[in-house]
Parts: sequence; C-alpha cells; structure tokens
Amino acid sequence: SYVTDEELDRILAVIDTESGMGKRDRAIILTAATTGLRACDLIRLKLSDIDWRKGEIRLCQKKTGRTVYVPLVKQTGAALQDYILNARPASDCPEVFLRVVAPKTAIANAVCIGSMFQQYQKKAGIARHAFDGKGFHSLRRAVGKNMITSGVSVNTVSQVLGHTAMNSAKKYISLDAKNLKECALDFNGIEVSR
Repeated sequence: SYVTDEELDRILAVIDTESGMGKRDRAIILTAATTGLRACDLIRLKLSDIDWRKGEIRLCQKKTGRTVYVPLVKQTGAALQDYILNARPASDCPEVFLRVVAPKTAIANAVCIGSMFQQYQKKAGIARHAFDGKGFHSLRRAVGKNMITSGVSVNTVSQVLGHTAMNSAKKYISLDAKNLKECALDFNGIEVSR
C-alpha cells in the first residue's frame, strides 16, 4: 500500500506551519514524499547534503551504502528553506532536522519520524490498522508508484530510490492497478466449461 495524493494533501493540511515543530514536520514529510528517502536517511540528512544551486540532495544511504542524487522540487525546497531559516534551533549539529525540545540535537531514530507521521494521519482522519502498509515508508512507495505511472523506466526508478538490485523496483509496478488492467487477457468469446 502507499499514501495517496489525496491522503498526503490531508496530512499536510493539518500541520501547524506557524510552529517550529510544524515547519520541521512539513519539511520532513514533503522531502520523503518527493524524494523517496527513507526515514533513517532523513534523520541523517546534513545541511551540506543539500545543493541549493543544483537543486538536488546528495546522500549516502544507510541501508545500501549507495550515494543517491535526488531532485529538490520547488515545494520541498521552500519547506526546507522555511524550516532552516525560520524554525531550526541554533545548533552546531550538521543534521538538517533537529529535536524541538532540549537537547536540540539530531532526531534519535526513524521510529520518531514514523510516530510523528502517524499522529498527523490520525489528526487528518486517516484510518490506520496494524500492517496496513500506510506508515511513513509508504511515502517512498508512493514515489516509486508515481514514477512508474508517469512512464519512468523501472531501471531509473531503481536508481533514484537507490536500490542495489533492479528487481527491488519492480514491486512498484504492482501498485499501478490502472495500467496493470491493460495487461489482463480478454476472455470474451471463450466458452467456459467446468
């Protein structure tokens, strides 16, 4: 499963962007929703990983050890800029996303981001149940699915998401139910016998 565009809009709409925490959380969610970065990589994202001139994020993924270059889309860049310039606590920490409460250091682990995301889903009225696949990682699946439905090759999707094997990206094809229906065999005119 994955977070739909409509669900993402509902989640973003309930975030209080007047607060420092809201600015941070919006930047985290938008970064994940537009780059496909994992939560474990977002908490390790450093200020120096963002190339504002080129409009990209360069990051060595924790899971694979591969360096990925992902585009920094305008909306995400604006959210990151708003957080960094207007809400990020003054700190010597190189990480972009910091804790809101003392000590104002890097976010401890990916579970913190997953919990934050789940709170916004609840606030947006998005029903969840155990193992429904709609956790924070579903933003990554949505990026892969959206790329596939836009006609991007599986190979490119694999490279953007930093998979070590191209087969890892093939699962996103199964999320494209609309185009998969076109592959189904037509049984019109075939007699069914038991």
